[in-house]
Amino acid sequence: MTARELAVHSAHVKVELLSAGVYYDRDFLDAYGADDTVIEKRRAYGNSDGVQFPPELKVPPEAILSGGIVAAINYRRDSLWRLRVSDTGYEISGSGRRVPVTFPTRPSFYDRRLADGIRASQIVTLYGDATLAIFSPGFCHYFNEDLACRFCSLKTTRETQSDHKFYIPPDLARQAVELALEMEAIRIRHVLVNGGTLKNYDKGFARHIDLLSAVAKVKLPPGARSHLISMPPEDLALFERLPETGANIVMCLEVYDPELFSQICPGKASGYGRDRMLRAFEAAVSVLGRGEVYGGFIAGLEPPESLIDGLYRMAEIGVAPAVNVFHSDAGTPLECHPRPKVDQLLEIGRHMGIIFRENGWVPFIRDTGRNSLDTEAFLRCFD
Repeated sequence: MTARELAVHSAHVKVELLSAGVYYDRDFLDAYGADDTVIEKRRAYGNSDGVQFPPELKVPPEAILSGGIVAAINYRRDSLWRLRVSDTGYEISGSGRRVPVTFPTRPSFYDRRLADGIRASQIVTLYGDATLAIFSPGFCHYFNEDLACRFCSLKTTRETQSDHKFYIPPDLARQAVELALEMEAIRIRHVLVNGGTLKNYDKGFARHIDLLSAVAKVKLPPGARSHLISMPPEDLALFERLPETGANIVMCLEVYDPELFSQICPGKASGYGRDRMLRAFEAAVSVLGRGEVYGGFIAGLEPPESLIDGLYRMAEIGVAPAVNVFHSDAGTPLECHPRPKVDQLLEIGRHMGIIFRENGWVPFIRDTGRNSLDTEAFLRCFD
């Protein structure tokens, strides 16, 4: 196969894995757990597996397919896709195919200590083999009022499976990024700040900007840049602080259909409001420019026609697509919600590719979005 053919083939395998999830057994877990070279899943945000594994059990967060395609390994007990040890390494099999895979190497900086003695892995997580992710705060106030997004497993995951620091001070974020770059700069292409939502939207947004400003003091490798995923502030003038950080931004509407948005994201709907979020997108574009603001959506929570229509409407105001695929997290109200079908994801990905191509835009955290369709759509793997 040519390089492009490999990427297209792997992109289609990735779509099947995101749709069906992946099963692995005790033999695989024993082998993976004994392999000191491969990375473990770090749950800074949520639990994308269909069960709640013991926190000490080492499981894979993602696999690297041929052509460099990064695909999430979201465990699902009834999946027909199986991850196993082969004679030559690891492989995933399903739909009559056997696909060799590798896993990201475990970062050398994970167990190093920062100035106050905390491990670097409690501050930064290596995501998708090339993104340093900083998640703060480790809670969302919507849970206090039973208004959390119905797919979100943040609260349970932080209570049962995570040792990440709850609030990350800017200086600790800077130290962790500096350490990671000192030890493994060659693999880092993105630094991502994300976190739960505070009741005071302006305070939460400002804290994210403070983290990005601290990271901006660190010299990133050539071609690397910073990114933010955040709820918008109420004071839209706060967007004017973003350019000083060098970051672009994703704001997650999650669901475009207004009625389904209210049902699935009740806190966002009642606490901030869909119309006000749309105005915030326009305000952010006016500051950062077209294609530097992304609309975060989840494929599988609304009919694909609704999501596709929303992606085009957002593109009209300069907002680029950032689409993750729904995974049914254990313990959430949507844990039994059906996952999107392969043909639906391929159609969504095809339209994303059109939007990227027609506007000359690039994906958010390109090449590292293990649960997203962005990079593969950009590479025209779904044409």
